[in-house]
Amino acid sequence: MTALGRLPEHLSVDDPSEPFTRRSWRYTTRRALRRTRELLGDDPVFLPIVLRSTPTGNVRKITPETQIVIEGFPRSGNTFAFFALKHAEHLAGREVNIASHVHTPSQVRLAMWERYPTLVVIREPIDVITSLLIAAPHVRFASAIKEYTHHHREIFPLRDRFEIGTFREVTKDFGEVTARVNKRFGTDFARFDPADEEAVFEAIEENHRVLHGGTENVVPRPSNLRKAEKDWLLEQLAQPQYADLMAEAEAVYQDYEAYARGE
Repeated sequence: MTALGRLPEHLSVDDPSEPFTRRSWRYTTRRALRRTRELLGDDPVFLPIVLRSTPTGNVRKITPETQIVIEGFPRSGNTFAFFALKHAEHLAGREVNIASHVHTPSQVRLAMWERYPTLVVIREPIDVITSLLIAAPHVRFASAIKEYTHHHREIFPLRDRFEIGTFREVTKDFGEVTARVNKRFGTDFARFDPADEEAVFEAIEENHRVLHGGTENVVPRPSNLRKAEKDWLLEQLAQPQYADLMAEAEAVYQDYEAYARGE
């Protein structure tokens, strides 16, 4: 089946705005569940509840066997980092136990308290928010921006205890990111070779097929089929009513970048 043949109900090739303007009880329910998860997502004491509400949550939690934690706001490059490290370690004849994809400040806080090597992936807000909205069109635009800002502000005070990797670094030179992780935490993770990018995307695609049935709107890799939705969203997010919220999100991202540069 072609990618077009498996477009989900909330991607439209005719009207890019339709997934985001739809009204349904499913959207209302998902918003309520997402808001509850966000309210519980800052304090590690609520992590067991958050994990139970997350698909495959039990395999995402930090355990004594965890060797590294990779976290970040959704759509920031977490998946590529996860599979790139898995791939590099596999080629080195090892398997690595990674805790990842909880997407809450509480997971990062717990990792810091327990002193696990931790990589936090960051990405420019406009790119993250458009990608998130395409994956989760039930989320209100303002809520998505506020979630981004809140998430990054919550963990920023811990920045000297984890390694930061920008989306561009993770997707273009993850080997260098791994080298920084090794230097900071005294680990010896294998260095990823950018020539293996295709193998990583194949692993991402297969994992996505198993978890989500291959639906195009949420698969964490580039997609031309999502371009119309992204272009429409960029127009909407450029509207004056979102200017202040976007400025706050951009400011917190710039704080991370400045810290990563040593400023």
